[in-house]
Amino acid sequence: MFPCIRHRKKDMRMTPDYGRKIPKYMQIHQWVRALIDRGEIQRGDRLPTETELSRMFSVNRMTVRKAMDIFVTDGMIHRQPGKGTFLVSENPEDLVYTLKNITSFIDDMQSAGLQPAYHAIEVKVIPPPDEVAGLLRLKKDQQAIYSLRVLHANEEPVLIEKSYLPYSRFKAILDMDFNATLYQILTEKFQITLHHATQCLTAVFSKKEETRMFGLSRPCPCMKMETVLYDPGNSPVEALFACYRGDKYKFRFRAGHYKRHISP
Repeated sequence: MFPCIRHRKKDMRMTPDYGRKIPKYMQIHQWVRALIDRGEIQRGDRLPTETELSRMFSVNRMTVRKAMDIFVTDGMIHRQPGKGTFLVSENPEDLVYTLKNITSFIDDMQSAGLQPAYHAIEVKVIPPPDEVAGLLRLKKDQQAIYSLRVLHANEEPVLIEKSYLPYSRFKAILDMDFNATLYQILTEKFQITLHHATQCLTAVFSKKEETRMFGLSRPCPCMKMETVLYDPGNSPVEALFACYRGDKYKFRFRAGHYKRHISP
C-alpha cells in the first residue's frame, strides 16, 4: 500500500493512541513524524495518501489534511497533483508560527519535533493596566490574573509570554499548574471554546529583562505579538503579550486572492 515506507508490515500493525488530550489530527501528524524520524520515510519518498491515512485512523480526510498541512507549513513535504505527496526535508525550516488557526506552544513544538517546556516565573492577581482592561472589557474595580512564563524548546528559551485573564471568570485557575498549556486548561477545565483571536505583530529588539530571560548576553531581534482570544459569544478570554526570539521563529501568513482597488 505504501511503496515509500520501509518495513511496511511492521508499520501497518501500528495503531494510533487516541488519548483524550491529543486531537486526532495531531496523533496522525505525530505518527507520520515518527516514521520520518526513524528513517522509514526518507527524503524523496512518497507519503501515504490522505485516503490511506483516513482509512487507517478511521477519520475523515479533512482531519488527515489538517495533520499533513503542518508538514506543508514547515516546508517538509511537497504535494504534486496527480503524483502524490513527497518528503523534501526531514526537519522543519524553522520554528514556524502560522497566523491561520489558534495553536498552543506545545502544538508548535510537537510539529517541529522539539521538546516543549513551560517555566512559570510569576502568577498573581493585579489591577490590570489600562490597555489590558480595555482589551478584556474590564471595569475599573475588576482585577486580572497575570502570569509571566518563559517557554523552552529542547531546554532553550525561545518565547516569553505575559498573559492576563479576567479574575472573576477564571479565579479557580490560581490553584492549577501554570507549567502547562494554558489553552488546555481553558478548554478542558473551564469548558471554554477558543473561537477566534485578533493578533498584532511588531518587530523590536529584546529589552534588558527579556534578554536576560532568554539567557543572552546582548539584545536580539524579536517579534512581539499582542493577541486577544474570544469565545463564541465574542467575549474576551485572554489578553496575551508574547515575545518571540527572531533567531528561532519564522512567521508565515496565508493571503487570499488579489483584489484590485477600483476608485469611485
